[in-house]
Amino acid sequence: MKKEFYIKKPCEELWNNMKEISDGKFCSFCQKKVYDLDKIPSLEFDNFTKNNTQICGKKTSIKPVLSGLFLVLTLTSSTYLHAQSSNKSVTENTYQKEITINGKLTTSENRKLISGEIFLVTLEKIYSAKADGSGNFSLKFPEKILSEYNILRIDYAISEDGTEFNDSKTSIFKIDELLGKQNFEVEEQYITIGDVIFLAHPPPDYYYFDGKITNKRKFKKLKQKNSNYKYMKFHDDVVVKKLTGKSFVNDLYLLYSN
Repeated sequence: MKKEFYIKKPCEELWNNMKEISDGKFCSFCQKKVYDLDKIPSLEFDNFTKNNTQICGKKTSIKPVLSGLFLVLTLTSSTYLHAQSSNKSVTENTYQKEITINGKLTTSENRKLISGEIFLVTLEKIYSAKADGSGNFSLKFPEKILSEYNILRIDYAISEDGTEFNDSKTSIFKIDELLGKQNFEVEEQYITIGDVIFLAHPPPDYYYFDGKITNKRKFKKLKQKNSNYKYMKFHDDVVVKKLTGKSFVNDLYLLYSN
């Protein structure tokens, strides 16, 4: 969905506590409808906004996973500290050439992980690892690609009561948080609710191929001709800004040849 809106002052009411109605839920506190903006297709959004200029809405996005530690660790001290800890399986190879994170993809209760693949994402390249039947994975990457904030994406399939769901999750980790984590939950829900402010001029989309910016036409042509290239799309404000360094971006499209 295009970022033609934003929620200026999020409220504290809980989405899960609201009553289900058509196209959203009913807030008993405000006594009005809250539209589920996640479920309005991009092609229908223009028509929707013409007829609904003052609404309350809900959107789902990611929340950065930031370390609660106040101690600022450099990459050197971070890898060294983890290597010296009692759990040596988390981070291996402390010579700062290649780092290995041995972790596990986990699900909430009553859900079974069918498949999963985890990616460490940069503009220039992605580093990936597939999980086994138990969710265990081993992700390897050079230490030099780590930054203050690191983008991690998980593509997964889960089943619940015999029904299969396919989705992806994106998170942002500081270095010490990433290297010290073992269990990576696949489900995610970070919800913002409040009055919707519509934008007259939405920001543009950006397209990158192997870390180099390109235009939409060239991007689509490359993607169509090379089915083996890895394709990713990000729309969350926080992720897009961290990856590109740009604050006025709508959707970010990435294509990788390797």
